[in-house]
Amino acid sequence: MERSRVVEVWAPSPDRHRVGTGYLISSRLVLTAHHAVADTPAQQQVRVRLLDPTGGTTWMAAERVWPAGPVNLTVHPEQDGALLRIVDPAWRPPGGEPVRFGRIAGEARVPCLGLGFPDAATDRARPRRRDTLAVRGHVDPLHALKSGMVTVHVDTGIVPRRAAGGGSHWSGASGTAVFCGSLLVAVLATDRKIGDTANVLDAVPVTTLLALPGFRRVLDEEGVRCFAEDVPAPMSSEEAAEPAFSPLAMAPVSRAHRARTAAAAGAAAVLAALVVLLGLLARQPEAVRLPAAAAAGTLAAWAVVRVRRPRWPGAARAAARQALAETVRQEAGERRRQLLGRDTVAINVTFTTLPDTGRGPRSAPPAGDFEGIARYFAALRPQRLVVTGGPGAGKTLLANELAHRLLAQERSEGPVPVPAGLAGWDTATPFADWFAALLAREYLGGSETAARDLLAFGRVLPVLDGLDEMDEAGTGRRHAAAALAQFNEFTGPLVLTCREEDYTALGRDGERLLDCATVRIDAVGAPDRRHYLHQRAHDRSRLAGLDAELSEPDTALGATLGSPWMLTLASITSQSEEGARVLRSFIGVPACEAQVRRLRDVLLARLVPTLCRPDPGHGAQPYPDAEAVTRWLRLFAAHLHGGPAGRDLAVHRLWPVAGPRAARYAAAALTLVCWLPAFVLLALCLRQRGGFPFPGTLLLLLLVPAPLVAAWGARARAIQPRRVLHQRLRSALGWQRIGLGALLGCVLMPPLVPLFGAGYAGAAATAFALVFGFGLALSVRADIDRRFLVAGGLPVALGPTVAAGRLAGPLGDVIGVIAGCGGGALALAVGVPLGLWAARRADGGAPDPDPPGAPTPLAPLRGDAAAGLVAGVIVTGIALYATLSVPWLRVGWPLAVPTSLACGLAAGPGFVADVTRQYAGVVLATRGRLPWNVVGFLRWCHRIGLLRSAGTVYQFRHEDLLAWLRERERV
Repeated sequence: MERSRVVEVWAPSPDRHRVGTGYLISSRLVLTAHHAVADTPAQQQVRVRLLDPTGGTTWMAAERVWPAGPVNLTVHPEQDGALLRIVDPAWRPPGGEPVRFGRIAGEARVPCLGLGFPDAATDRARPRRRDTLAVRGHVDPLHALKSGMVTVHVDTGIVPRRAAGGGSHWSGASGTAVFCGSLLVAVLATDRKIGDTANVLDAVPVTTLLALPGFRRVLDEEGVRCFAEDVPAPMSSEEAAEPAFSPLAMAPVSRAHRARTAAAAGAAAVLAALVVLLGLLARQPEAVRLPAAAAAGTLAAWAVVRVRRPRWPGAARAAARQALAETVRQEAGERRRQLLGRDTVAINVTFTTLPDTGRGPRSAPPAGDFEGIARYFAALRPQRLVVTGGPGAGKTLLANELAHRLLAQERSEGPVPVPAGLAGWDTATPFADWFAALLAREYLGGSETAARDLLAFGRVLPVLDGLDEMDEAGTGRRHAAAALAQFNEFTGPLVLTCREEDYTALGRDGERLLDCATVRIDAVGAPDRRHYLHQRAHDRSRLAGLDAELSEPDTALGATLGSPWMLTLASITSQSEEGARVLRSFIGVPACEAQVRRLRDVLLARLVPTLCRPDPGHGAQPYPDAEAVTRWLRLFAAHLHGGPAGRDLAVHRLWPVAGPRAARYAAAALTLVCWLPAFVLLALCLRQRGGFPFPGTLLLLLLVPAPLVAAWGARARAIQPRRVLHQRLRSALGWQRIGLGALLGCVLMPPLVPLFGAGYAGAAATAFALVFGFGLALSVRADIDRRFLVAGGLPVALGPTVAAGRLAGPLGDVIGVIAGCGGGALALAVGVPLGLWAARRADGGAPDPDPPGAPTPLAPLRGDAAAGLVAGVIVTGIALYATLSVPWLRVGWPLAVPTSLACGLAAGPGFVADVTRQYAGVVLATRGRLPWNVVGFLRWCHRIGLLRSAGTVYQFRHEDLLAWLRERERV
């Protein structure tokens, strides 16, 4: 209840003036009791004034607009309600949020509050001046069920005594708005005469008034929402006894986690034992050293296992939850602004709870809306929710708003809502493992133990967006069905969004989320449309004439502006005088298909120019030219990955934007450019040492295959982004691959020993094992066929290693190191594509599920560049050592440093980072057609709301925008 909206009502009548109370439910509409204004002559106006403690408010003229005729309150006391419209020209409405109506459901008593002007508060010195008196008590829904009224029991504060002659000191409080929390539930009518008490009052439920003829029509005309939501019932004793946190039914600790723990414990045990044997107790007798080493190893292993247990003490868990809440709160607030188009005003969409077909919730309100989503979710038992709706209905916005409002609650100790997109999850990975990895990576500094602990103890509420986006169009719903099967293994809170048609189709196949409430977002009603446009308008005069159109479905404006997406476009368009004039030109236009389509095109055409205007919150716009931005977006839309029906805009697959060949062949040319300085500077070094024609010519010839292989790989149509996954070093898979590299090095060494000696063979095998093993462990996807990997990679490595030893082996073991490194790189370059090809033939070879280091659309490019940088740094170090230490290559610092850097450039960006080179090829091939900083442009489009992110790809904000851009590009 807002005190500034409480109204005194003065109504002239033939016998005496009546005084009542009212409540301002819109900018000029007052709700009061009918009997307080029933006897006012038609030619006279009612007077109202807002509550003002200083007494400076003047009386304003008002007229009764409902009911139009007389009401027999003796027969129908439940119709004792009236609506007044303030018509005084001097009226200036106060601000505030729209009023929200409520209904009392259940049987429990609910606290209530009202504020009126009863006779008991009359000033004896000034009889015409009445003060306020609070109606503070509770509503008992089981009291007087037959009357159809709401019974208010006044149990706190001063209870007026009944006046002599049967009168009531409550007179004058008629029309007082009764609030339960923030919901207006009833209007006081009269007191109930029960014995000598005067603390039981009758009130008319607003739900009864909403059902009466004409009441809704008047509210619609004034932009008041005709929607009543359930008043949250007080928590029962059984519910109060439930724990504050509901533990999630977690799957057991995964094998991968156990393997990592075992590997870490083993490594710690060996290290501790070696420290004791060779360091601390090196001079002690063996009888002392061995038991001490065994004890130290056991203690170290126990400590590692203890640390990695997925259970934290309560204090640490609370601290982790608080840190998680603060991080998510900031992210949800920024995402909310982005979803609202760089604004803070949202459309108050409503939703309806769909009927259960089995295994539904124990309790769920029948409906809700955007502003009350947190209360709706709190009333669910259990707290599991599926949000459905059509394209652009506002599913993502509603889910994010739930997270935002739950986090904004003061002293909230409930589960922390964590939004996540489902597009990047491969259901082959258990949900608990995937979500724990996401929590650890993005919010908890990489601590998967803390993430699993918070999940296991119910401190996290997953808010999962885009169940329908897990499968590409036309490929079935295999991943979505598998995801629902895993979600049903959990008993904790969960929020899920999905398009209505996809969720309905899954339901027909027997796949649905159990024990949850399913809601469908409704079309935006006329009152909410008007309220949203007026609240967001920079100049409300520009909206003149549009209010009536929004209520007419037969007009182009009324038929088009029924979804949050189109309303947002209309609001953006109306922010300029030119756009508002274009909107007003559609007033009275009938809702035929051609006109609706033309209006959509107009709204979409105004989107980019409006968003390109300067934003005070972010300074000057980097791309103020709207025509250029539109042209660039059309180019992207016309060449999206997946053909005309595709939606994914992946930064690491942008080459079609430049044409079928231009970017790929530009990337191949860039590869050769990266290698050219290395060849030139190495030739200078060899010439300075007199290395020509031998061994310089042979060394350069040995290096020639590397740029050719890299150039061929850079022109490929589909490139797997490389990334450095440091987490693999703690996993069983990573150590298995390192072990595979060591095994292949051992296999490679025996044939080299009799040919070139143990020194060359050992150097080549060690270098090969390090490059191949760590490269495979840190940068290659998990799903790969090892047989084809080894069969294709080992012969390729053996060939150049033998050739290098035959031709340049006498130059020393450093040739073995160079040959081993080159052989390992070539083995990866040839064997990995063969292994992926074989895995795909067996219905595998898919990218890692939401791989660490690739949670955003820009992460694949960053990961690929990082892998190239790491490789470049390693090769730079090796080259610097060679140019300063190897006799036949040794040169001074001025030449050694640039030569080493050139070798690093060739090996890193020129060999490893294929995606980076192909992206650079896109930039070069689209010069003049796209901005130089393509990544910066896409990031800016995402920030202002033209694009959205889905896993490792961008998508256009709405399919209407994508279709419009493609259509305009064809034109």
